[in-house]
Amino acid sequence: MEILVIGATGRTGRHIVRMALNEGHRVTAFVRSPEKLDRPQTGVKVVQGDALDATAVHNLINNNNFDSVVIAIGADTLKCSNVRGDSTKNVITALENRNAPTRLWIVSSVGTNESMDQLGFFSKAFVKTILKGHIADHTNQENYLKESSLPYTIVRPTGLKDESSNGGYIVLEKGRLPTDRVSRQDVAHFIIKNIDNEAYLGKAVTLTSAKKD
Repeated sequence: MEILVIGATGRTGRHIVRMALNEGHRVTAFVRSPEKLDRPQTGVKVVQGDALDATAVHNLINNNNFDSVVIAIGADTLKCSNVRGDSTKNVITALENRNAPTRLWIVSSVGTNESMDQLGFFSKAFVKTILKGHIADHTNQENYLKESSLPYTIVRPTGLKDESSNGGYIVLEKGRLPTDRVSRQDVAHFIIKNIDNEAYLGKAVTLTSAKKD
């Protein structure tokens, strides 16, 4: 498959790129700073640009035939940011204008929209205060996608950790979470292993570690 990864230099995006290559997919990494991308990586086409630049996004998507696009964008601050929502909106507009049946994956967060109900009392308080800006941006991101005509899957990880997989992960559409953490490797594994799985089309799923510490 031809996969476009936006956010390929991020801590989750790096795993997504690596696992996609390991599965034999062809990857285009759309990045602001190509020098931050792990090298060498045979099979990766690097395109420099900013997902907040609507023209750059349009040109990239209009000149390529991507089977899937994965957006794994983060923000460097806990303050309010529109980077996820605005970037996702640009990608959606470009895909809809091209009338391409490209599947769009976004890495969102638990606590967004109805997944707030999956959290315990203290986790809810943390999300509503410390992570308020992040969740607002993810909410816009998700809502843009749900309102689009595109085939999509929303992935809502619990607390992302830079650690190896700890006994696998659980995929939930609803219900309380057994743990409050998941490794970035597991998030990447879920996305790439299910990149063309129709079982998750039009769904938002929460990912969490299968084991408690």
